[in-house]
Amino acid sequence: MNDLKTVLGMKYPIIAGPMAWTSMVSLVSAVANAGALGVLGAGGATLDIIDQQIKKVKEKTDQPFGVNVLLDRSAETYIAQMTDLIDKDNLKFIYADDAEFEGFDKPLAKKWFDIWHEIGLKVIVKVATAKAAIIADESGADVIVAKGREGGGRLSHVGTIALVPEVVDVVKHAAVVASGGISDGRGFAAARVLGASGIEMGTAFLAASEGDIHSNVKKAVVNSTVENLVVTGRDTNSPCWQISNQLSDQLITVEKENAPKVAVPEIEKLATGTLRLAAQDGDVVKGAVMPGQGVSLVNEIRPVKEIITTVYNEGMAILNKKY
Repeated sequence: MNDLKTVLGMKYPIIAGPMAWTSMVSLVSAVANAGALGVLGAGGATLDIIDQQIKKVKEKTDQPFGVNVLLDRSAETYIAQMTDLIDKDNLKFIYADDAEFEGFDKPLAKKWFDIWHEIGLKVIVKVATAKAAIIADESGADVIVAKGREGGGRLSHVGTIALVPEVVDVVKHAAVVASGGISDGRGFAAARVLGASGIEMGTAFLAASEGDIHSNVKKAVVNSTVENLVVTGRDTNSPCWQISNQLSDQLITVEKENAPKVAVPEIEKLATGTLRLAAQDGDVVKGAVMPGQGVSLVNEIRPVKEIITTVYNEGMAILNKKY
């Protein structure tokens, strides 16, 4: 199994996971400048917007960073266009999320991993099962992020502490990264003990002082604990953690009172644009604020460099401690 620091060529074995309306210019460049890997959250944005974001990040850092893309057979034209853009902008990393989430389309993965390697990209892949990790590894992924149920974004089935060693046991080539519920040095140390070569964090960076998101969102994150989180979107097959508010109450009520075929379109209608509403406009009542379960450990707004160095240094101190 490869070493994450060696693959990334960076000081810290830490990835800031891509988050829609959050992983933007200021956050990504700050992470890169701090010695970790920042990833632009493309989130289906137009190519012009992504190109603008890449160029703006480059104005703020000369360090490598990545962009995420969804591996989806129905979106191969967009993937090809994204690939051309990333190649033109001379990036070093591409971060692929799996449309199936719990089981890669192996021919699709192999095809695009080969194309990306041919143009000099390192391929980072997020998985939620050991089965998907095997496919990603056999297809040539350089880094495999094993994301447990505790993590923000789309909810998986297996918890981080069970998933990571399972993935470590089946991956033969790629560097394995632990993700989900990790927000401090204890999580870093635990990930390394479980066999991971590094960590990915998302929730911790929601409260980064350099982040482009509205201050109301940062305050909502630092003032919340895991007890404030609820699961929404079960009927859409894309469940996620969300800080309980007026929006989540509406979504849960729709799911509870209607059959899935009725609930799904109503949920999609209610949820559309709500991440942006919170992140850009600061409406944390009708907008969606979606940290993972590590939110209980995020208690203050801090600079990106402090977040990264504290997590790493405290984690290494635990690992070096003799019991």
